Amino acid sequence: MTCVKSNQAVSPLVSLNPFFLYKKNVSFAAAKAEDGDAYQKRIPKPEVKTPKKDHPVYLDDISFAVAKKIAENANKLGISRTDYLIQNIRSLAYIPQVMPEQSKTAIVGKTNVTTLIDGEQIFDKAVEYIKSAKDSIQIEMFEFQHPSIDGHKWPSNGAEAVAGFEEHNSLLPMIIKKKKENPDLKVQIILDAHKWYMDGTGTPIRHYNNQDMIRYLKTNGIDVVPYPRPAQNGAALQHVKLVAVDGKKLIIGGMNWGTHSTANHDACVAVETRDGNKNSEVDNILTEIFNKDWAFSWQRLGRTKIVAGPLTEDEQVLYKGLNKEIKQENVDYMKIVGELYNNDNDKNRYDESDLSKLDIIKRTPVENPAIKVLSTKPRELAYIGEKGSESIRQYVMEKVKTAKKLRAELFVLSDKEIIQTIIDRVHNGELDAKIIVDPSIIEEFPYCNTAYQKLVENNIDVRQYKTDTNITQRMHGKWAVFDDKEVLIGSANWSAMAMNQNLKKGQREDYEKYTEQINKEIVGYMKTVEAYENAVGIPPIIRKKLDYKEVMIRRAKIKKAVNEINETGTAEIKLQDKVYKFDVKNRSDLNTIKGYYKIIIDRNNAKEKYKRGNNEAAIAFEKPVLARVFLRQFEKDWKHSESEYEKVRNRVYEAPPMNGTKLDVAG
Repeated sequence: MTCVKSNQAVSPLVSLNPFFLYKKNVSFAAAKAEDGDAYQKRIPKPEVKTPKKDHPVYLDDISFAVAKKIAENANKLGISRTDYLIQNIRSLAYIPQVMPEQSKTAIVGKTNVTTLIDGEQIFDKAVEYIKSAKDSIQIEMFEFQHPSIDGHKWPSNGAEAVAGFEEHNSLLPMIIKKKKENPDLKVQIILDAHKWYMDGTGTPIRHYNNQDMIRYLKTNGIDVVPYPRPAQNGAALQHVKLVAVDGKKLIIGGMNWGTHSTANHDACVAVETRDGNKNSEVDNILTEIFNKDWAFSWQRLGRTKIVAGPLTEDEQVLYKGLNKEIKQENVDYMKIVGELYNNDNDKNRYDESDLSKLDIIKRTPVENPAIKVLSTKPRELAYIGEKGSESIRQYVMEKVKTAKKLRAELFVLSDKEIIQTIIDRVHNGELDAKIIVDPSIIEEFPYCNTAYQKLVENNIDVRQYKTDTNITQRMHGKWAVFDDKEVLIGSANWSAMAMNQNLKKGQREDYEKYTEQINKEIVGYMKTVEAYENAVGIPPIIRKKLDYKEVMIRRAKIKKAVNEINETGTAEIKLQDKVYKFDVKNRSDLNTIKGYYKIIIDRNNAKEKYKRGNNEAAIAFEKPVLARVFLRQFEKDWKHSESEYEKVRNRVYEAPPMNGTKLDVAG
């Protein structure tokens, strides 16, 4: 086969005809002169040629035996060699709806940062890194799955047709093999142990995420730990997606290592320490994210009960009410934890007097890093002498308040304050914003649909990504570009769970716009209910500062009065040291007042409060040349997701005037 090397991207559908043996260490011209004619004559000529419109090319680096076999089989079937390979290599048969932008590498601080869009680029890079590991492999994942381990719960659902699927599946055996070949290689893995009630096939079973993988890794000599769950004062989810090798290079972004992940439209970046530097921003990321989570996970494992609630009938006597229930998923999880971690070494691994037991690989962060390290972490990190964090939220809020341009692809966009800020700034002409979101989340979760509809109703440029249903695709990205130059990418969706944490107690003071909006609604309800309060002769609840405790007490008294009227025909209540009497003719108004009081109480309770969120990680950096890669991808995805209505509308608006007259499109 003739050898043609090119830096240009080649479509999966390129022809592989004709074939010519590639001889290593021999130049193209010499190889062709020495071996080309002889070997080419021995390969059957194609009975069906690849059409010229498909741009046939020569394939580089393939053996004569393989070329001959392909040629013979294609002829036997009466098809071209391209079609033969497409039929036999599933990832060649699948053509992405939107081709990912080619990877681009640029210098950022003391690192080289490379853009990675979609499964092929991301998992090719992961394989490259894992293969090169000499000292350490560190992985922190929300989903780490493999068909041979938990494929019965998490099937590929079409991902097997997508480039990158085989590379992803090669990672687990590769890690196990490398550890067995090099026992000194440190392999440290942190996985989510969130409770699920349904598997990837839609079967309503109760189980914990990654439980099969945790068992498999642990029993194969891999140092793995489940991130602490809420019952252990951890996070709602361990949602970080990070893999690092030798402390010199890492991948971070939105791509999970799940059996179906390859099918998703997603993005990451690779960050690699540049030659000549002993340390770099990679050290900052690992110090702030992985090392903290590693220590925290072991500390909680040894200091807390793994599950909340009784596991046996003997333990039930210690609980009351609904808490007495023995939950099967807790029993199942304890079987795993008890089997794997109920030993002195694991339970006592976090030892403040001897932290060497943790095998933490210490890093040396650089000062004034060119890459911002951002996170969402619970306040209980204080147990290991660290602080909880909401730096992802702080960064995003600052940017949506100050940036002039925003382009983002987000699996989830539901944070009320972020949405209101975007709406206000767009309406004020201060922000040019376009956002692409995933449609399945909008369909699945009402609060996400509410957020999306609010953006649409306020004429914000937002589109649902047109996913490929043939591969059960999701638009899983979690990235944004601000002002055409600054990139934010990581694991965090733009939701309250991803950005908020339990750093304080009570109502949040930083949801100013959302709180103001609710207060306006409440004032409107108070004005409405005042007419009914006057009708029954009780003083209105309108105050300069509303006492919600008073509203709750009033509602309880009115509810009791309505019940008494139903029973006896009359009732009385005491408000502000005065007794008010009612009878049947007041019942309807009292019921209305009671209903409005409930609405007012509910709206007040809807104000955002500090609460436990996810464990998340993200990075941000300013590099226009890399930002442009994501912007080009965004424009392709935006056009791809254009609705039929938008296409018609845009054609009307963009059509040239006819016969010198202006088009009337007002109707």
